[in-house]
Amino acid sequence: MLSVYAKNIRGRIFKLLVLLILVFNGGSIIGQDSTFLTPSTINKNKKSSKKPKDKTAPKSWEIGGYVKYLSSVYLIHPPFNSPVLAYQNNLLHNRINFKWFINNAFTFKADLRTRLFFGEFIKLQPNYGQTILRADSLRNGYRDYLSWVILDQPGAAIHSILDRFYLQYSKGDFDLRLGRQRINWGINTIWNPNDIFNTFSFTDFDYEERSGTDALRVQYYTGVASSIEFAVKVATRWEDFTTGFLWKTNKWNYDFQFLVGLLGQDIVLGGGWAGNIKNAGFKGEFSYFLNYADTSAQRHSFTGTLSIDYLFENSGYLTVGFLYNLRGSTTINTNQLFAYQPSAKNLYPYRYSVFITYMQAIKEVVNVGATLVYSPGESHALFISPSFSYSIKDNWDLSFVGQIALNTEGKYYISPTQVFFLRFKYSF
Repeated sequence: MLSVYAKNIRGRIFKLLVLLILVFNGGSIIGQDSTFLTPSTINKNKKSSKKPKDKTAPKSWEIGGYVKYLSSVYLIHPPFNSPVLAYQNNLLHNRINFKWFINNAFTFKADLRTRLFFGEFIKLQPNYGQTILRADSLRNGYRDYLSWVILDQPGAAIHSILDRFYLQYSKGDFDLRLGRQRINWGINTIWNPNDIFNTFSFTDFDYEERSGTDALRVQYYTGVASSIEFAVKVATRWEDFTTGFLWKTNKWNYDFQFLVGLLGQDIVLGGGWAGNIKNAGFKGEFSYFLNYADTSAQRHSFTGTLSIDYLFENSGYLTVGFLYNLRGSTTINTNQLFAYQPSAKNLYPYRYSVFITYMQAIKEVVNVGATLVYSPGESHALFISPSFSYSIKDNWDLSFVGQIALNTEGKYYISPTQVFFLRFKYSF
């Protein structure tokens, strides 16, 4: 049953959308002549209504999205030869993407993400909906009024969020975007040290769009492959404040970028590149953080990553890379890997990591692959993720993903946690 709070939120969003429509139509509805019901006006309207519509004219709006069903099984192996714990969970996920081209300069975008969680795993987590709500607010640093819980019962929860909600102005080489948006400053494949606004975990494969942030973003394109960019995130506390400048340029057939910014109490200096070494792609990305409020040795932090990727003639795609994460550990095992929340200063639990990803396309409708991440240290942490996808039709997809965490215990590897996912996706 819908709560009164959820209904009020939906009503407010509807009123806001109506108000935006009235405003950006130049008041054409509100400012109509009060004599519009006179016979002469009606006749004029009848004549104008006879004009045929141009079917080839582009639409002023577009809408799309998808519906996904994700079934997951968690296998947890407690210590001391205890019985294996198995939990099954379900997720029904709907996304609606709406874009309105107001005129040649203004565009409005609103994307709604709604998820229904149910199953054994949810039963073990009371008030799961409120947990999601708190996480959204914690990520922003203030209460998220575009995120709300519709249902929060033992074993089931429904959560909705507008993770895109912005107005964009474009004129020539100038772009300005205000509202909830995705600011992606990363270059590399798995880890992005330059992504100070929207850090994400690569293990969260089911959220391709990634979360948005409430921000102002200004871009000016100085050339075909060069630009200057400024972004600032909305914050109510200095600890949650994020801002930065990004300069992109192209030299020697390489794309380069340079970053300077603030992340809370950290000064951020970073950069990256993307190019080719013969037929192989070569990417690099790094960020240095200096906490100006800290006088200890812990005030410094550095994260850097390198990768090489290669596309074979048989459509196989290989990526090999390395991550150095100063804030990472060399002693912990993989017990907390799935619950780990990355940040721009600490992208992965471990200090050193090597990753290999291989994907193979088969007859254009099947893709198989695997990702392996090895982190040297006391536990020699190992993460393995096999994957399989099949395109049933143009808008129907089936996929299987496994995520297996391993670490050494004595002379041998053990796997304390395995998770397996089966997903159906329908796009419209």
